[in-house]
Amino acid sequence: MTFKRNIAAIAVAGVMTASGASALTISSISPSWQNVNPSSGVTESTSGSTISLRWGSGSSSSGYDFTPTGTPISGLMPGTAFALGQFSHLNFPITGTTLSSVDLLVDILISGGPLVSSSFALTHNETLNRPANCPADSTPCDDIVTITNNLGSQSFNFRGQNYVFSVLGFSQDGGSTISNGFSTTENMQNVATLYGEYTVAPVPLPAAGWLLLGGISGLFVMGRRKKRSTA
Repeated sequence: MTFKRNIAAIAVAGVMTASGASALTISSISPSWQNVNPSSGVTESTSGSTISLRWGSGSSSSGYDFTPTGTPISGLMPGTAFALGQFSHLNFPITGTTLSSVDLLVDILISGGPLVSSSFALTHNETLNRPANCPADSTPCDDIVTITNNLGSQSFNFRGQNYVFSVLGFSQDGGSTISNGFSTTENMQNVATLYGEYTVAPVPLPAAGWLLLGGISGLFVMGRRKKRSTA
């Protein structure tokens, strides 16, 4: 019986060993805006690697900035959160057009491997700066950025190993806590970091492995029947 258990353990261990993973290197991170709503009155621009949106009229415009993390990023292990970039929200008193929603697309190039794309939808709540909405506690007048779609994941294969990349969300404390949005006080600029991670995809047991374990199970049952018949 001990011998049969050991064979089963060896069979499963062999399958698990075949799915070993190593650290990855990200060679580039490329962001872009998509589906800007409204399509007019919101200005897109690029300054170096930073992409920006601006809207509204006033002494200062409101807007978003996103600056991707510098690359390469080496030694990334599965299940470890890492910073994709810095998201800035500028909240200033404005008139005219305000942003309603936009998609942020982040393309991640694995060194020596595939391009992995993640897109998520942002909605923007530009609150009205009126005394009735802004009591002594200014929180009701904070403008709010919210991720409204489920932060999806994307599967990719690298050197024969299957992985899943996922965008986790925003953090303002170095990744200790992650959420789907944040708010910014009027006349302020607020910054959050967008985090992601990759994990090893589950590896199904090959047909041969199931046959082996099934055979071992059958031998175990037959052994128990023999013991009962000789008792």
